[in-house]
Amino acid sequence: MTTPARFVLVAVLVLTFGGLSPQTSAGEAKRPNIIFAFADDWGRYASAYREADRPTINDVFETPHFDQLARQGVLFWDAHVSSPSCSPSRTAVLTGRHFFRNGSGAQLHNPWSGDPEADPVKKLESYHTLLEDAGYHTGVTYKTHVSMHLFVDKAHVYNKAGGRVNAFSQFVSQAENDKDIAGRKQQLLGMVRGNMRDFLAAREDGQPFCWYFSPTNPHRTWTQGSGKKLWGIDPDDLKGKMPAFVPDVHTIREDMADYLGECKAFDEQIGVVVDELKKQGLYENTILVISGDHGAPGFPRGKTSLINFGSQVPLLIHWPDGVAKPGRRIDNPTSTVDLAPTFLEIAGLPVHEQMDGNSLLPILKDGEATGISELGNQFVITGRERHKVEARAGHLPYPSRAIRTKGFLYIRNFKPDRWPQFDPPMKNGLRTQGDFDGGRTKAWYAENQDNPQYKAAMDLAWGLRPAEELYDLNKDVDQMTNLADDPEYAEVKAELAGKLMDVLVAGEDPRIVGEGDAFDKPPYWKKNR
Repeated sequence: MTTPARFVLVAVLVLTFGGLSPQTSAGEAKRPNIIFAFADDWGRYASAYREADRPTINDVFETPHFDQLARQGVLFWDAHVSSPSCSPSRTAVLTGRHFFRNGSGAQLHNPWSGDPEADPVKKLESYHTLLEDAGYHTGVTYKTHVSMHLFVDKAHVYNKAGGRVNAFSQFVSQAENDKDIAGRKQQLLGMVRGNMRDFLAAREDGQPFCWYFSPTNPHRTWTQGSGKKLWGIDPDDLKGKMPAFVPDVHTIREDMADYLGECKAFDEQIGVVVDELKKQGLYENTILVISGDHGAPGFPRGKTSLINFGSQVPLLIHWPDGVAKPGRRIDNPTSTVDLAPTFLEIAGLPVHEQMDGNSLLPILKDGEATGISELGNQFVITGRERHKVEARAGHLPYPSRAIRTKGFLYIRNFKPDRWPQFDPPMKNGLRTQGDFDGGRTKAWYAENQDNPQYKAAMDLAWGLRPAEELYDLNKDVDQMTNLADDPEYAEVKAELAGKLMDVLVAGEDPRIVGEGDAFDKPPYWKKNR
């Protein structure tokens, strides 16, 4: 759809559905404001996600701002991204579409070649642009990592107050004492407040707004020992709480403690956002949605993996004027592609015909919706293609799709002969394992790859995978036992495989259309860079 046609359509829809045209200002203050706080590489880590029946990583640190908002809003217990890779995840959120339906946005750094106007993503709408057209003041702060047309234009970027918060531990760790630590934290948080104020000041009087706030915390890199020094997170407290597939050794525990420190830094930024909303009298009529773009970076089976450690993220929705019966927990599998239609419905707009997600507004409005709700999804779809693969080095994407219900996770690996981290196991430093982010954990794996004590851990981290994987999520919380070949689960596997294929066929997934190799070649793929 061309831009002029989009403006005409949105204006008609806004009027039809009881909203206001972009030229109308009277009464617009009643339309809810929207803030989407989207953390980079933030898996499901917050103290609100502690579990009474088993020890987990969430036991060792506190996220008071997130927890307070969860108590006052709706907490989604089983939320997943469309793809556990940066650009694909973010593009799917903005468009409300399964990642594989987003053209070049389905792979990291949008590696489209050829005519840029032929790129399917160029023809897609985002909730951001639709809200802009409907009269909302829109803006972004910090990371986008997607095609900028999904945010209208660069004039909507508000970063001038400073972005050093994105290197939180590196800056604050330079402090010499506790007083200096506190002062440096406040200096960085002041940048967040400054950018937020700049964004809010740019709107017209009474104009509703939609702000995309996306710092790079807790993306790597971070400073070794910062988790304990800056936040008091003791690596030894993680002993016995790490996922079963991660060797429970001090080096990895300290790396995880430092990662959790970066999660704490994001939580502090959320506190600033809430405080500023209250100071400006905007708190009650603002919906605040908080989530992350995928699981932890630089840990085995995290970022880029389709098991829970890679795809599961925190998700809460806080809206004082709009949430019926605060403090509820929703256990349905929920996808971040559900956010775009939710934002549109909240603003009084219809869900765009291009979107795959299901609005969460009925859950927010129904105070009886809790646990496994009939109003929520019964399954979600995830998948991946290219992450850090280098075409010039002869590497190809690792294509996988998955369906997860409340009880089971089924994964289909279309090319089981390819290495999931895109290189064979490292030998003499000649292989980079590029989809496994660099850091102390990766270094530990490289140093111990030939240690027979850790062979099983190495195989899970980067070994070849079978064509099919099936996990019983109720019995196997860390997805350690593949049941795909177990005859007792044959019926379950067949049902899930059928449902998954139905979605892929309906969405014309390039991985199954024609020869199934569209993601392996131009125009989705740049051969010469």
